[in-house]
Amino acid sequence: MKVLYVTGSCLTNNTSANMSHNAFIQGLIENGCDVDILMAKDSWGEADKGLPVWESANYYVFASLSLGERLRRRLHSMAKTESLTGPSQEIDTPAKSPGGVGWKTLARNAGKKAFYTVFKKDPLYPLEKEWLKNASRFHSDKHYDLVISNSSPAASHRLVCELKNKERVRFSRWIQIWEDPWYHDLYGGQPKAVEQEEHSLLRQATEVVYVSPLTLMYQKRYFPDCADKMSCIPLPALRLPEQEKAEEAGSFGYFGDYYSATRNLEPFYQAVRKTGCRCYIYGDSDLRLETTEEIDVSGRVTLEKLSAIQARTDVLVHLSNLHGGQIPGKIYHYSATDKPILFILDGTEEEQAALKEYFGTFDRYCFCKNTVEDICQKMDYLLHNGKNYTAVEAFLPGAVVRKLLE
Repeated sequence: MKVLYVTGSCLTNNTSANMSHNAFIQGLIENGCDVDILMAKDSWGEADKGLPVWESANYYVFASLSLGERLRRRLHSMAKTESLTGPSQEIDTPAKSPGGVGWKTLARNAGKKAFYTVFKKDPLYPLEKEWLKNASRFHSDKHYDLVISNSSPAASHRLVCELKNKERVRFSRWIQIWEDPWYHDLYGGQPKAVEQEEHSLLRQATEVVYVSPLTLMYQKRYFPDCADKMSCIPLPALRLPEQEKAEEAGSFGYFGDYYSATRNLEPFYQAVRKTGCRCYIYGDSDLRLETTEEIDVSGRVTLEKLSAIQARTDVLVHLSNLHGGQIPGKIYHYSATDKPILFILDGTEEEQAALKEYFGTFDRYCFCKNTVEDICQKMDYLLHNGKNYTAVEAFLPGAVVRKLLE
């Protein structure tokens, strides 16, 4: 089977989305597919040698500018001229501007202006405009049995539309994979034009796939005329090289972002302090959790360092979102290990019940409410129950893609 896999991100950049993207490609290769990859040269995230490059696949790479680089350049330009009362200044000049306003404040304000200016100009694809222009030059004489476009970003789907309309790509079947919805995204605040564009994209696909049963439920309600082509599969878990485990009894690890608008990590943090267990919390956040003798708090790290920390962690911790249908992708990657998993439920009662029903079928997780008391109780249970765990076969790349191809 000839497959064209399209994503507007750079697959060697360290993001959780790219771990899943690479896992989809791994699954295609394991199922004997002839894979061409159309992707961005540079995108959000740092390059990481821990992510694979698939030797049997053909890469077609087109340049783009990352969110960080575009905003950094605009911030630098604006900060040089941004002053409330005085002449233009460089961003690294003395601590106060001529008007007495701190340069950190000016830089922060300039950054906000840059961010909103970028998105106001093009609410649909503000960060992928360059990539869409460049990648639309792609042309293939092949007739693909299947085209898969993967969101994160949604511009991946738009590119397939453009290539199809320009007759630069021919194919029999087109699957759109949406790791997150677009207009009804967890972070909200999208302009109405996004909903119209999303609807237009959905109508053009042969099939639309979501990676959360909750998202599927909501999207069918929002776009009923596309409901019959919608389905759900789990995210495939990318298995990275295993590191030798260092014995460290009784340790817990939360590895993922935890911004306060999306996830409430505070009960888990307080539970760890209360129990005195060793804990690693690695991820970006707007919260400032204190590092203690027993709790190691850090921002994002490379996959090599993360896998080393995870190898010596006894129990992995998954935290559900505060609301909405999306499921943090870490749960699928955790499920490819043989470690116990503490599954902290959050959201509405309906959402919690649906999550427990779906993941409960695998007999792999220890569920608890997002309260200090319940978390403490389940932490103690996981450390003393002596149960052996194995990877969830249904979440491995070969199995997920096999279901997708069927």
